[in-house]
Amino acid sequence: MGFIPEELTTLVSDLETFLSDGLKGENLSKKTKEKREVFLKRIKEVKLGFPQDFKERSGDDSGDDEFDSPNDGGSLHSERTDKDEEASEGVHQAPLIAAQDLPYVFKAGYLEKRRKDHSFFGIEWQKRWCALSSNTFYYYGNEKDKQQKGEFSIDGYIVKLNNTLRKDKKECCFDISASDKRLYQFCASSQKEAEEWVKQIDFVLRDMTGTIPEDEDEDEDEEEQGMYDDVGSVPLPRSTSPLPIDEDIYEELPEEEMASPPKLQTPNQPPVSVDKSTDYPNYYQGMWDCIGDQSDELSFKRGDAIYILSKEYQNFGWWVGEFKGSVGIVPKDFLMQLYAV
Repeated sequence: MGFIPEELTTLVSDLETFLSDGLKGENLSKKTKEKREVFLKRIKEVKLGFPQDFKERSGDDSGDDEFDSPNDGGSLHSERTDKDEEASEGVHQAPLIAAQDLPYVFKAGYLEKRRKDHSFFGIEWQKRWCALSSNTFYYYGNEKDKQQKGEFSIDGYIVKLNNTLRKDKKECCFDISASDKRLYQFCASSQKEAEEWVKQIDFVLRDMTGTIPEDEDEDEDEEEQGMYDDVGSVPLPRSTSPLPIDEDIYEELPEEEMASPPKLQTPNQPPVSVDKSTDYPNYYQGMWDCIGDQSDELSFKRGDAIYILSKEYQNFGWWVGEFKGSVGIVPKDFLMQLYAV
């Protein structure tokens, strides 16, 4: 039995992948589907007739389940290769956890994740539900998965937009990269969504390294004060007697009472017309720990989910929120939106 060149074995395997996975979601006619299955059967017979040439690929491409269940909701070949990819990385450094049980989620939503290895006809981008929880990036098949397909710590990585990955979504892609670690590449549904992911990941990275200034306004005040440090060094003219003060140059203005914020009144209960379980835009989470100084202020920790009841006092920097059954005011600058809407 003759030897089959590697180029042909690769072509046959790629054709099988294209027929089984690439055309699975297409709306094919009955006749086309029948031809597709005939070709897949013939490819399988060829591979069985040359076991030595297809030995290395038999574990990846063989199996009747790939085309016996065309409506299984996903690509079995894609899922299997994804698992093989994760196993080779030594993935699951963190414990297995359901998507809905992730704590301290800074950003979550669907992204397209670029596979580490893919053939010419293979699926290059896979839809994944991704979540940034604390300093770990998780990715799942969907938001209801009981365990992650993979995860990695973003410590030591950098994140940036990359407009060279895809021509169809040029402004929607970004990289999470490090010089000595695996490169991760993702594509969002829009440019705005990609920018929000990059901004949030960069925020967590800077927080981990302590490069976020505690008070930027305070730094600006110090710079302005330094600009005028030499004012006191200007020599004053000598005089034998103090200069007279002309009282008429001063105009006495009436004192005006400073406007003080009204006393914030918190509602006794949330509006009954709103279903809080689906009112995602009004859910926020704490960016820092907050200890209430007054009885009408809520106390919470970083990552806690708070439901906002009212924003009528936002001109004073406060919102009215509910947390663990208690209603009170919260500083709006301590919060960030919990869900991407």
